[in-house]
Amino acid sequence: MIDMKRNGFWYGGECYPEQWDEDTFKRDLRWMREANMNIATIGVFCWAIVQKDESTYDFSFLDRALEILEHEGFYVCLATPTAAPPLWMVRKYPEILSVDVNGHMRKPGGRANFCPNSEKYREFSVRIAEKLAERYRDYRPLVLWHVNNEYSNYCYCETCERKFREWLKNKYASLDELNKKWYSDFWSQRIYDWEEISLPTTRNFLLFRKDRLQSINPAIYQDYRRFMNESLLECFELEYQALKKYTPNVPVTTNLMATFKPLDYFLWAKKMDVISWDSYPDYGEDHVRVSLRCALMRGVARGKPVVLMEQSPSQAIWKWYNHQKSASALKLHTFQTIAHGAEAALYFQIRQSKGGCERFHGAVITHANTNGTRVFEAVKCIGEDLKKLEDRVLNTRVDAQVAVLFDWESWWALEDSPGPNIDFSYLQEVEKYYRALLRMGVGVDVIGVEEDFSKYKAIFAPTLFMVSDEIGRDIRSYVESGGIFVATTMSGVVDENNLAWLGGYLASMNDVFGVRVEEFDAFPLSEERTVLFLGKKYLVKLIEGLVRVEKAFVMGTYSDGLYANEPCITFNQYGEGFAYYVAACASQELCNDFVRYIVERHGIETSFSGPVDGVEVVRRRSKDSRMYLFVMNFDSKRKQVLLKEGKWRDLMSGRTFFDSLVLEPHGVLILEKVDI
Repeated sequence: MIDMKRNGFWYGGECYPEQWDEDTFKRDLRWMREANMNIATIGVFCWAIVQKDESTYDFSFLDRALEILEHEGFYVCLATPTAAPPLWMVRKYPEILSVDVNGHMRKPGGRANFCPNSEKYREFSVRIAEKLAERYRDYRPLVLWHVNNEYSNYCYCETCERKFREWLKNKYASLDELNKKWYSDFWSQRIYDWEEISLPTTRNFLLFRKDRLQSINPAIYQDYRRFMNESLLECFELEYQALKKYTPNVPVTTNLMATFKPLDYFLWAKKMDVISWDSYPDYGEDHVRVSLRCALMRGVARGKPVVLMEQSPSQAIWKWYNHQKSASALKLHTFQTIAHGAEAALYFQIRQSKGGCERFHGAVITHANTNGTRVFEAVKCIGEDLKKLEDRVLNTRVDAQVAVLFDWESWWALEDSPGPNIDFSYLQEVEKYYRALLRMGVGVDVIGVEEDFSKYKAIFAPTLFMVSDEIGRDIRSYVESGGIFVATTMSGVVDENNLAWLGGYLASMNDVFGVRVEEFDAFPLSEERTVLFLGKKYLVKLIEGLVRVEKAFVMGTYSDGLYANEPCITFNQYGEGFAYYVAACASQELCNDFVRYIVERHGIETSFSGPVDGVEVVRRRSKDSRMYLFVMNFDSKRKQVLLKEGKWRDLMSGRTFFDSLVLEPHGVLILEKVDI
């Protein structure tokens, strides 16, 4: 839990006093108070204002804004403004600007346009962070540092190329080792000098296929992703250290973006004090997809505090269609993140800007310039609800017997190289099994491969494409000790160097699963195959694997196609545990029934009886074993939920429920288990 210096949640958002006169800013803060807010983020994009040239700093605007915030009784999340270098800076030092994948250097203007390996950029960003920390180290309302904003930008410049070569030297030590791991003799790509190594761009290794950028040399692009991930993380770490030099007791964060493919957030979270992230669901986006992102950020945190740093109270400007959120949708999205562990809910933005790219982005205070709007009332009501929760759920944790593995390395390796199916989506495969568990009321953590598997009764690993010897040993040990492990199609295909395993896929775990996967067949979305599972036929799409059974029990077989009558779904007892394998890309219906079978067969605990679509239930438990349920209806119809035995009290309304409840459309209940 964050040291909040108070009971209850942080509730607030991003303020930009540099865009407004002082009277407007003061009025905004009064309205924020009316909306039950207690924290403001400030300074995210003010670099050009506080530093007008290389040696001139002027913090007067920030001094005054922080003075007003303190006077009004707000806590402050203070940002370093390093996401948008000033125009004078990039004009004087153009090497700060990044180069895109096509070899074009960015022009001045915009944001996230810096090269993460630029020494000048790093020098300036560390200096501004140090000056902010030194100046405001005794500022009492300061509770959190916010570094940069939404790190995202890969770079393909000459500086990055030099740094990449150094990174490779440190990793491989010799060219012989690099050539071996990169399989360089394919297409006569053997490297004899480190200077022969080029960055993967569209001018050599990369090509666009449909909507994907893929590499004709999978190993080099995998390493480049790792290198760029670390390069951007180093930028964060440099600012982190500068801030800690003067404010060692103030936690530091940067806002992540959940299922953002370019960055492996499991690595980032190790370096962060607080895990903050931005949530911008698309209009009508399925609630399970949003839930997966919430659970992933909790899993990334591994016990560290989680903050919802940004969400829109209404519209998001960069969507194709800027649909307004209803009050019920805003409440659902806010409490969904809290159910999954967020200790704070903040908005971008408090006041809607008059100009600029995001002038139509939603805000608590809109262009109507009043506190009497529909949006303001919705935000205010959520603040009132958060007050009712007090600090009860802050010291609780999600109660999960089951985990779903999420692995950025597998995501990169699978989708960044040609084959076997351009339409196959790693995210969709993960989501299908997560959805099936959610509709059964199973408590689910989303974890990385470094997590302690022994904490879970069952682990689902959808398309764990990349499996090293170490991960293989962890899976083997987990199953041998009594765990239930489920792997799905295209799992265990390559090692950590993106080289295919020999002797059958599933890496070195053939004996654990009792099968050997010989090959995969792929077909377009327009085609379908069927599988017979426990006496019922189901559809499979895109990919199916040819399985040779060695000692496993066959639960499902292909009904047609190239592999007709061959095994598709198997399970094997290994040691004290069980290993399941699904060789095809299963339909949602097949996932649902397969997961239900496993839940019922192995006695996995659920929060309610029977599957319910459109409803999410998240169970949380306190250290003294008090139980809470977040029950959320994302459907436009009323839903009945059959609770497990007991008496439950809604913390919002005080109503009590026995065994079952009816949830109104888009309704939210937060229930506390009551002793009878």
